[in-house]
Amino acid sequence: MISTYSKLLLTALSLIAIAPHASAQDEKAASEPTLELYRLNCGEIHVTNLDVFSDTKQYVGEEKTLTDSCYVIKSGANILLWDTGLPDDIVGQENAGSPPFLLKKETKLADELTKMSLKPEDITHLGISHAHFDHAANVSLFKDAKLIIQKAEYDFMVNQPEEAKAYHMDPENFGEYLKEENKAKVEALTGDKDIFSDGSVIALTLPGHTPGHMGLLVNLKTTGPVLLAGDQWHFHENHENNGVPSFNYDRADTLASSNRLDKMAQNLNAKLVIQHEPKDQKLFPALPNALK
Repeated sequence: MISTYSKLLLTALSLIAIAPHASAQDEKAASEPTLELYRLNCGEIHVTNLDVFSDTKQYVGEEKTLTDSCYVIKSGANILLWDTGLPDDIVGQENAGSPPFLLKKETKLADELTKMSLKPEDITHLGISHAHFDHAANVSLFKDAKLIIQKAEYDFMVNQPEEAKAYHMDPENFGEYLKEENKAKVEALTGDKDIFSDGSVIALTLPGHTPGHMGLLVNLKTTGPVLLAGDQWHFHENHENNGVPSFNYDRADTLASSNRLDKMAQNLNAKLVIQHEPKDQKLFPALPNALK
């Protein structure tokens, strides 16, 4: 029979053996940067003919107001801005743009960043889901950041600028990044990319809406995985009906990307954020607060 003294000794020895391992785990957790996800208000789009978001006549005679969102992800010294929203020069205008897209914006992007005590030059990485005017209008504000974009998107603008414009993509928004001497600032992806090389933030290739459309997976510690869907869908009904906008670049690729993103959301039990859906933005606290 083991004496009481022996039991106490064994317990003490086991605790001593565990302590260094536990300490190493604590040190690792303490050294990992805190990951934070913020939502910025980058405008509003009133769609006067909602049927442009269907190539099967799903929304004839309907209209809808969509939000336009940008996002900031902080990870230690790394600060990633995801999308840059509607153009700043429409701030204060009523019904800017033209049907079917009437545009409204109350705050310039730099002023939204100010709410987080950030300036444009603080942004280290600029991720663009795709090159449409409502996602990439203010890219020039961040000309010193590393541009993260799919190579198919970048090449389309460089090599076929007039065709790109026909698909509502304006190469002029990318200014300095399209110059030969600034290629070092561009990270042109050919698939998914672990942006910070630690599994926390992953760019996802989702072609179809545009040649190099992509989404973003953010693995938050408390909230869990969050999927920013870019323009894979524009509102909940469009998602539920697996709709394809009439202006998408490739229908088959769009449907394949929708299938991929849906399955990923299910497998990860992730919160799926449709970036233009007003209801989905209620997940985010008001600035300067963040999801963690």
